[in-house]
Amino acid sequence: MKNRIIITIFTIIIASLTTYFFVSIKTKKEFESFYNIENDAISSVNKVNGLEIIPKIEILDDGKIKILTFNKVPNSISNAVKYANYLWKNEGYYIITNDNFGKEMGKVELAKNSSENGKILKVNVNCNSNDSFEVIISLINGSLLLKNKNNISAN
Repeated sequence: MKNRIIITIFTIIIASLTTYFFVSIKTKKEFESFYNIENDAISSVNKVNGLEIIPKIEILDDGKIKILTFNKVPNSISNAVKYANYLWKNEGYYIITNDNFGKEMGKVELAKNSSENGKILKVNVNCNSNDSFEVIISLINGSLLLKNKNNISAN
């Protein structure tokens, strides 16, 4: 009888540890640190904002377009702004268009040259009206040519 109790307790402990191990591994894999598009990597919303929401992900055009929709996000607009600002200030993205970004239904488009010649990484961040926001990452053909407005011609 005593041996049965010991074996039962031991089995419960092993099963609990095994379950904990597999659950903790799964949780760590759910939150990506980077979104990869071919040879480029972009910091994830989860990494930048510490947001613990798994986005709905759509992948189009053989992986060259990723649409990430974050639903039921507290302070969704401020989370969207924080992410876009991070890309602009820390990852070398330029703001291409800004349409009332930071407000309901506002959006911003950021871009930078890809690590692959002749390609641009484009990131659109869209604020929605239902406690959600969307991040669309795409790899497109082209290159950014920046104009230096500080040049003064001496004629």
